[in-house]
Amino acid sequence: MRHLNHERLTDICCYTLIIDLNVMEQIDEKDYEEFLKSHEFQLLFCGIPKYLYCQLYFKMKNEIFDCGKYFQICPVDDDDLCEENFNPERKYYMSTIEHEIKPSNVEMIFLIDHAWTYRIRDARKHLLTIPKLYERMLSLMNINETNHDLENGIEMILQRMWKYNQTYTLATDQIDPLNDCEEVYEPYWYIMDEVGSMIRHSDTNVNLNCVSFYFQPSQTMYSVIWPIEIIPPYTECFRNYLYTNQTDVILKNVKLLTWNRISYRKKYLRNLLKFDKSLFNTKLEYNKDLFLKCHKNDDYIETTSVISSNTDNQLFKVYTDNELVKQFLNDSHYQFVDNIDECNILFTMKHIENYRHYMENYPQMMFNQFPYENIVTNKELLSLVARRWKHIQKRKISSNEDEDDTNSKLDPFVDVHTCPPWLPITFNLIHELPQFAVYYQYREDNQLDNHWIIKPTNLTRSIDMSITNILDMILRLPESGPKIVCKYIHRPILLKIDELNGAVKI
Repeated sequence: MRHLNHERLTDICCYTLIIDLNVMEQIDEKDYEEFLKSHEFQLLFCGIPKYLYCQLYFKMKNEIFDCGKYFQICPVDDDDLCEENFNPERKYYMSTIEHEIKPSNVEMIFLIDHAWTYRIRDARKHLLTIPKLYERMLSLMNINETNHDLENGIEMILQRMWKYNQTYTLATDQIDPLNDCEEVYEPYWYIMDEVGSMIRHSDTNVNLNCVSFYFQPSQTMYSVIWPIEIIPPYTECFRNYLYTNQTDVILKNVKLLTWNRISYRKKYLRNLLKFDKSLFNTKLEYNKDLFLKCHKNDDYIETTSVISSNTDNQLFKVYTDNELVKQFLNDSHYQFVDNIDECNILFTMKHIENYRHYMENYPQMMFNQFPYENIVTNKELLSLVARRWKHIQKRKISSNEDEDDTNSKLDPFVDVHTCPPWLPITFNLIHELPQFAVYYQYREDNQLDNHWIIKPTNLTRSIDMSITNILDMILRLPESGPKIVCKYIHRPILLKIDELNGAVKI
């Protein structure tokens, strides 16, 4: 085994602070260089200082959880430093003990284990089947077990867990990339152990960074914390629950509502509706950047391709990356080819880019896609196109004074938000999170049904799709990827099917 020498470690890590010689002697140089190479993107993306790389690798490789040497869990007192309205559910907090924590100390990076990792659709099942998980979550989330039976206790956990959840994405097992489409990723959510979950939020007293980190050799996901300023002995540790700096004050405040008291949340959203009249003035449907982003490579030229009606004796050459097409397209009029330049029909699972190239060079080629199809196949754009339709229709009937818009009279937001009557009111949670939160509060105040369906804009097969009436959950879901939220049709038309011995939703 080759050990790291002083000069070599300095070259690799590019730092000049004090190096832990004991750790150096226990690290294999080749393995460490491979770690730096294979985890380079993660290390940079997470913002972990270079001088901590060596210690981080050593602790993950040897599964060293040594937070207990430097930190403790303390009960919350009324006199403790805590920003008003935040973290009311946390009755404990994490603080340093007798040691001063310095960012310059290369040992000051720590691993946090995960108490529970799950996909949303599996959460309830896990609580029912994984031994001791239900009891552990009740304790961690400060839910009084004696006041709840099993069913109500699970409901409380499913509501409160969004105050503790973190997320990352892994390849889904719902889709076979060989037979279906390209590899698709779906989010996993996790809750840190009792130590990590007690680190409270602060806007002004942040002294720790916390990120998730995937260690490839053991295929393990950790949370990693390290100090960003000197933390004196017996001082509470805080982190910022919002991982990115928010320049939009309203958006920042809405995102933080998950960790606010309910009374504060209601008051804030009611005041936002009352005093910020411009909140609904920005019309997302006229944001050209959104449309251009989704089909920036769909440049094409108009062509007229004439296909003979007499194809009995014609042989079509097909290029495809879809295994199902290869398996079942067995008619004698079709022949598979391995070169795109030779085909008459291009049937691909990937999004076709550069239509202009194919139309100029292969004018008779046929596709299983068409330019700008994202306008209707992308959930985000489809809802915006529907809003544009509403504007067009509204202009057509604006001169009719007798027009009776029943939906607008029942719900003024339908008209303000310009959703057509045939589309449930829809918000883009990346661009319209404050507007949605205000509307949610409006419906709650008026005792209207508040069930919503949340859909990722770029996934199919119901992957990462949820139905809920929990505001905290909806506010957190965009962290796992872009989402839209639609009012769930809670009173659908049901068609009775005798063969199924029941009714089917239309």
